[in-house]
Amino acid sequence: MDLLNRTDIQTLAASGGDGLHVSMFIPTHRYGGEVQGDQLQWKNLVSAVDALLTDEMRRSELDALLAPARELQNDSMAWQHMSDGLAMFLSPQGHHTYRIPASLPLLATAGDHFVTGPLMRLLSGDAHFLLMAISQGQVRLMDGSRHTVRQIELDDVPTSMSDVVEPDGRSAPMARALTGGRGGRAVFYGHGGGDDDAKKEDLVRFLREVAAGMRDILAGQTAPLILVGLEQNVSAYRDLNGYANVLDEAVLRNPDDLSAEELHRLAWPIVEARLRADRTALIDRFRSLTGSGKVSDDLAVITEAAAQGRVDTLFIRSDPWCWEEVVAPSDTPVVRLGADERFVVCEAVDRAAVDTLANGGTVHATSREVSAEAGVAAILRF
Repeated sequence: MDLLNRTDIQTLAASGGDGLHVSMFIPTHRYGGEVQGDQLQWKNLVSAVDALLTDEMRRSELDALLAPARELQNDSMAWQHMSDGLAMFLSPQGHHTYRIPASLPLLATAGDHFVTGPLMRLLSGDAHFLLMAISQGQVRLMDGSRHTVRQIELDDVPTSMSDVVEPDGRSAPMARALTGGRGGRAVFYGHGGGDDDAKKEDLVRFLREVAAGMRDILAGQTAPLILVGLEQNVSAYRDLNGYANVLDEAVLRNPDDLSAEELHRLAWPIVEARLRADRTALIDRFRSLTGSGKVSDDLAVITEAAAQGRVDTLFIRSDPWCWEEVVAPSDTPVVRLGADERFVVCEAVDRAAVDTLANGGTVHATSREVSAEAGVAAILRF
């Protein structure tokens, strides 16, 4: 599973340079008969991009540019491990692929920069959250949406107490460096015996290592994180946690025997209440500022303000996305940036989102409109 964060999106958005930049998005399914349909839809999208660019590029250059997309097209195994959406970014400098736990539009664009607007829902918290299941035998981190959660690989994070603490009967801890993973991390040999204080110290050592690894993984994330575990483990982890968006409420259950579906069922009501409250507070703030000169739903005003760093919070209507509103559902939208007047507004909305992030603002992609007249609105800093 790919954990996309704000920094990744900013890096993609700033990735201009020589040669055409192609951005490709499709909605996907995690399992079932629709998976083959996703693979076919991707093939059709790749073919449509090829047709758009065939008169602009030499065949050898175009084939090289689209090679990663075609490789994925033919990888049937990869399509068995998708999420809710797939995004791929291709340029002469390289490519990036992300499986996204949020629905994406069917879209491809080609131009002098990548399009990142369809990823913004992942930053808004509208239906996106993280879940961390903690026990002494197993630590799991999951990326969640309204309907499901999916596990994220933790290559450089200890996932059980035995990765860090090895009781051997000695009374004083010793340490040795772990091979592989993050250099310098230590494995502690524990105390043996049944001393409660020693066991607590071992637990703290373990969770300290977990928290240190999670800081690296969660850097740049803004989604709420819900903890699942027995009270002593959850409480001990809170004391060591370095992530700012951990929810105060937790699911106090032993997670070891809980499936992903059961974890989602227990966590989602808590997460949903928090997301709904945050969303309502933002929209209420927007409405309370109406008439003050500190809000706008004028795209031209917002685009200029975002470029100047004056946008505090940007709202983008995401159901449907701007890109989906101007084409028939049966069409496969492949857009040459700057050359198709139907998508001028969509390009401007994306630019405003990128500039808002670059200047420290927040982008909130939501199906709830803050303005009846526009698909975009903003709270301004000044």
